[in-house]
Amino acid sequence: MRTFIAIELPAEIKRAIAALQDDLRHARAEVSWTKPENIHLTLKFLGEIEEQLVSQIAQACVETAQAFTSFTLSINGAGAFPNARQPRVLWVGLGDGVEEARRVQDHLDERLAAIGFEREARAFHPHLTIGRIKSPQGTQALMARAEAYHLPILSFVARELVFMHSQLHPAGARYTPLAKAQFSAQS
Repeated sequence: MRTFIAIELPAEIKRAIAALQDDLRHARAEVSWTKPENIHLTLKFLGEIEEQLVSQIAQACVETAQAFTSFTLSINGAGAFPNARQPRVLWVGLGDGVEEARRVQDHLDERLAAIGFEREARAFHPHLTIGRIKSPQGTQALMARAEAYHLPILSFVARELVFMHSQLHPAGARYTPLAKAQFSAQS
């Protein structure tokens, strides 16, 4: 089964990102847009796993969540990987809470390494993927719109880790929570 671990977003954040996506569609670039209901902060993509690992992964999530208090994250602007001149992935960035998210991700990565998953080779750059560019056509107009768009600065409290099953379908991915782990209460 294909899986990942993430922090889910509240509806208000998803609506703000959907408005950004609607605006960016006017650039007429070839983009595969992430459905707003599927947008989340991925902490670790696990890929295909054996079903017998589910309980160990869920326990790694619990151990990580217990080591941290809930924290505030805010959205902050849009951009692209690897860069605006040759964009392949469109994202919404995070402002407040980035360092906390990095510490949570590092702790989770360490717990998962203990059960056989490779640690991330690249530095973790917390972001929300909103689309994947399919061709270079229209990307200059797309990036100009993204840079000009004034995304509202919204924040939310990250309260839990969610271990997700991802099923790919022609109409898009479907995510089903396998386990949730609450962060410790805010101090």
